[in-house]
Amino acid sequence: MEGTKAWRGLAKTTRDRVLWRTPGLQALVRGAARRRCVPRAFWRHLHPSGLWTLHAPDGTPFAYDSAYPHDGLARHIVWTDMRDWEAGTQPVLFHLARQAEVFVDVGAYSGVYTLLACAANPRLRTVAVEPNPLKLPQLRSNVAANGIADRVTVIGKALSARSGTASLAIPGDDSTASLRGSRPGDRVVNVDVTTGDVVLDGLRVGLVKIDVEGLESEVVRGMARVLRTHHPKIIAECLDPEALRELRHSTRELGYQHVYHLGADGPVTATDRPFRPANYLFTIEPMTDRVMRNG
Repeated sequence: MEGTKAWRGLAKTTRDRVLWRTPGLQALVRGAARRRCVPRAFWRHLHPSGLWTLHAPDGTPFAYDSAYPHDGLARHIVWTDMRDWEAGTQPVLFHLARQAEVFVDVGAYSGVYTLLACAANPRLRTVAVEPNPLKLPQLRSNVAANGIADRVTVIGKALSARSGTASLAIPGDDSTASLRGSRPGDRVVNVDVTTGDVVLDGLRVGLVKIDVEGLESEVVRGMARVLRTHHPKIIAECLDPEALRELRHSTRELGYQHVYHLGADGPVTATDRPFRPANYLFTIEPMTDRVMRNG
């Protein structure tokens, strides 16, 4: 078994190196994936490398640096130019970012939603929060590549309900790094933890995105003052029914009465059943028809 894993790892490394050293081959893969000439099962295992131009829902271009071998997101957004990844969330976040003064990207990872929000609104200020020390260089590289360092504040800490320190488990796919505990094979690092109320003090927050692998309600509790004061829209990932229940409870206490599932058909009022792992939108007021139809 260990020998098989080793050979598979060697084959993957060799394949990726050939791909990285052949820009023309990468362009062919991307063209075929965008035209849907090759199945998803083919390109989703290939890791792109280099600086790429991606496009927001309205066609606005932005740069993405995928030259990081452990980027678990790059293959999902580069090959199809954002078309195969969170298609129900992108247009909604893009629309809401246009109306916001400050956007908070909690669990920013490599920064794709930070880049998307800044592309939507040239006056937007963004706070990108990412505790994984392995991702901070890529996050900062993407900010620099788009010339938005003066608009983006990167915070290399975790957000939760209280300040302190915690153990961050980083698996092979580091897009799922979590504070919820480690599994065999995970790398574990100690990270600083703070609260939204501390890092966002004095900012007129209009939009928050939270992706922290099941601890979204803890993040909300730690920014209760900001949420009560400014009532920003919240887009949060919920991977299981319990996470959604806890987040609905935490946000309802702060006046968020409306919850929408962000799927392929746009925002749809969320119901308890059937549960669908996805991003959800939490608002004080009901969403307008324009957002419900078009994002």
